[in-house]
Amino acid sequence: MSLNIEITEEKKNPLVDRLEVTFRIDHFGKGTPNRLEVKKKISAMQGSDSKLTIIKNLSSQFGSSSTQGIVYIYENTKDLQFYEPFHIQVRNLEKDKRTELIQLKKRKESYKHLFEY
Repeated sequence: MSLNIEITEEKKNPLVDRLEVTFRIDHFGKGTPNRLEVKKKISAMQGSDSKLTIIKNLSSQFGSSSTQGIVYIYENTKDLQFYEPFHIQVRNLEKDKRTELIQLKKRKESYKHLFEY
């Protein structure tokens, strides 16, 4: 699915050392776009590393053909790991890595290697 992403607001947050981008996606006749596709497309548009790009929120109204969202683009992995909650970091991984991470966490084994930071 080709995504038509329109960036509505872009601001630099110097306190947290990240770029905060608000965007809108029009997807008439299709469902809400995949989070990972949006992440890759926005990181390509901004010229940033997709590993340091976190989709904080994707929301669409019932019956609407548009989705609004917020993306945080960090400068380094240390800030990303400090400021972003665990569940948001997990949500921004591929599906196979998410399931493996959840299984490892349930067994109380090491799972940090799956984040690739």
